[in-house]
Amino acid sequence: MLTVFALFVLNASGVFEIVLDVADGAITAPSIMRTKEFVVLLIIGIVLSLMLPLLSPIKASLLTFVAMLPVLFMGYTSTGQRALLPMEYSLLTILMLFVVNVLVSYFTETTRKQQLINAFGQYVPAELARRISQDPEQFSLEGESRELSIMFCDVHNFSAISEQLEPRELAELLNTLFTPLTRILYRHHGIIDKYMGDAIMAFWGAPLPDPHHASNAVAAAFEMQDAVKELMPGFRERGWPAIAVGIGINTGVVSVGNMGSEYRVAYTVIGDTVNLASRLQELTRIYSARIIVGENTRKACPIVTYRELGLVQVKGKNELARIYEPSSPDMDPHSTMVTKLHRHNEALHHYYDREWDAAEEIFRKLKEERPEDPLYDYYLKRIDEFRDDPPPPEWQGEIRFTVK
Repeated sequence: MLTVFALFVLNASGVFEIVLDVADGAITAPSIMRTKEFVVLLIIGIVLSLMLPLLSPIKASLLTFVAMLPVLFMGYTSTGQRALLPMEYSLLTILMLFVVNVLVSYFTETTRKQQLINAFGQYVPAELARRISQDPEQFSLEGESRELSIMFCDVHNFSAISEQLEPRELAELLNTLFTPLTRILYRHHGIIDKYMGDAIMAFWGAPLPDPHHASNAVAAAFEMQDAVKELMPGFRERGWPAIAVGIGINTGVVSVGNMGSEYRVAYTVIGDTVNLASRLQELTRIYSARIIVGENTRKACPIVTYRELGLVQVKGKNELARIYEPSSPDMDPHSTMVTKLHRHNEALHHYYDREWDAAEEIFRKLKEERPEDPLYDYYLKRIDEFRDDPPPPEWQGEIRFTVK
């Protein structure tokens, strides 16, 4: 109603004159005419004040134009009579109402966009937050189903590490670790879902579409592992224990959107794909792998070479999942490592077909070449057990885990 008050101020002299005429009992025809003008201007001011903030710029412009028509009509039909205000002043008043509304809308929208950037700036890259604020029509907080890539990154043996440090040192260690990891996630368009103690949960593909969400997730995982290595000399200088992180990535359809209660909501993801990503991160401890990805991630990111780790059934899932360890994307296709991967896959095929002798022969040679790799010890042990106690007929080569 501030704009209506401005209208009253502009018409104060005319109103005062009308009041004096009424007090003297001398309401003449010109006074009645000026009273009508005042009522029309008052109605126009109230309507514009109430309607302009609710309308789009085009509709607001049309309403302002329509509001000028009665003023123009009164101005041209009251020739020879003294008007409450010159027609030009009345038109100027209406234009002022329009301009004030435009300015208020501009500052309100700017404030809203800044609040959106501030709210999401803690979880998403600043560039993405700006894109959302510039084109909010692309963005929705409502729940929806969408294919995303989910990452869980966790510090191995964190309980033992936490026992070696004071609470303040432990918090400083995590901050020192998470800062570069978060920077990498942002650089690869990742969204921080939450920090969970010593773990980070992130996803790609929402709130804005990302056709390369799987590739961005895998690329971020490689850089994150390199960043952890670069941090270790500094950790040793400060007397902190060395750490290793495991990363699990899975791709699939999830539910994404604002979820929570009337007291607190969070933009997050839920679904079976998320649960499996968490299980894959847990399996990095068992397989001594830095990164483990699911089958869908491997298919969605073919530029990376993968070593198949096996077929697993994790806790909470009845379906079997084939899991992979990604190798450097710039690996030479004719390198010795690629040749070993071919032999590794050949050994797995023999293993799945219950051809124990053929599988054992290749696994032993691979073990001799990579004695530090516990995967081959595990498969050689399984082969010895299956010779004495063959798996059931429905066995497909899976390994069953009960990781939490």
